[in-house]
Amino acid sequence: MQLINTNRVKSAKFKLSQHRVQGERSSLSILQVAHLMDVLKDQEDLNQAPNASVFFSYN
Repeated sequence: MQLINTNRVKSAKFKLSQHRVQGERSSLSILQVAHLMDVLKDQEDLNQAPNASVFFSYN
């Protein structure tokens, strides 16, 4: 599963970098760009999740 996520992130980064270089000539729609940015944001959130801890107390 980790490999699939890694490939998705690498692909998203590559597509966004190509979009940045091509500028107005890019074939990506704003929705596609937003989705790619969400992929990167989700991965960033997953990377930070193990560091966050939540404590529950039942009395």
